[in-house]
Amino acid sequence: MLASSSRRSKAGPAEPDSSGLIMGRQGAFKDRPLWRRLQTIHHEIKEHRFPNASTLAKSLFSRDENGYFYSRGDYVLPFLPVDGKDLFSIGVAAQVLALFGGSPLARDLTACYERLAELMPPAVRLRPEIVREKLALRAPFRPVREEIWQAVAEAMQRGVALSIQYHRPGEPAGEPRVVHPYAFVLAGRDWMMLAEDREAAQVKNFYLARIETAGLTSRRYSIPRDFDADEFFRNTFGLYVGDARPFQLKVRFSKEISDEVREMQFHPQQKIESTPDGCATLEMPAQSIREARRFVLAYGKDAKVLAPPELVADLRSESEALTKNYSNRETESQKPQQRKGASSSP
Repeated sequence: MLASSSRRSKAGPAEPDSSGLIMGRQGAFKDRPLWRRLQTIHHEIKEHRFPNASTLAKSLFSRDENGYFYSRGDYVLPFLPVDGKDLFSIGVAAQVLALFGGSPLARDLTACYERLAELMPPAVRLRPEIVREKLALRAPFRPVREEIWQAVAEAMQRGVALSIQYHRPGEPAGEPRVVHPYAFVLAGRDWMMLAEDREAAQVKNFYLARIETAGLTSRRYSIPRDFDADEFFRNTFGLYVGDARPFQLKVRFSKEISDEVREMQFHPQQKIESTPDGCATLEMPAQSIREARRFVLAYGKDAKVLAPPELVADLRSESEALTKNYSNRETESQKPQQRKGASSSP
């Protein structure tokens, strides 16, 4: 694969594997400096710098050789086809997970980044702090205790059921229940577990931050072959998937925020139509009136529900309650009483 401009390179050290690299137990590299030298040569050739002994001898060679080139343009080194762009992407991913918080993923990925960086030529190494300085993410999140994350992850990896105690807002933790974890779900900045609740015989979402205790059991399980997390959420733009009947949510947005709505991807099956006056009408699947109500209210007066009728009625009641909360009478009664005889001038 690596050809000389005048002749083929000589055979390498004795007892290499089929890739030409000396390997130890379980595929570990016996000679990391050797790997770094190979990466340096690889990088120089990929950048079309046509390295030769004169340019590489100071750090790599002790004998005189001609320059090398690749006989195949698509060739990459085996086992670690990573370049500077890939390393930067891994660093970004590690930092994003760190910013999201609530799981040990960021720590593990950062450690992976640092191990890979040690193997890369100096020209393509990036210090982790450089990546961190170029990213910022500000949003609230529910932190997840590491022992809960580890228990769920291990249950998935080993295929054993998990016994958990789960609490809902404003309620104490319930009795232990046995679940079969299927997948992690990241919604907004919340980590969730998609799992089958054995007692209810139903697949549900569980906020990891709301799991009080989690312990592995000896009961084995397997995820159904036909289970697909994306398919599971196909009828809703949110997280709620229950016994409710799916419906089509249709909302018209004012001209002032329609450009913002057109930029967003709320659901893979969404449809957005523009009207002559600049408004946008969004239509997409939903399965929870409560989630749909929260979605629409976030846009205030700039959103008007067109369908379904039950959501229109729900929001009418909500708007009446809001009107009552902000009526002049309520507002006046909440004003601080002025002290008798006090002057109103500054």
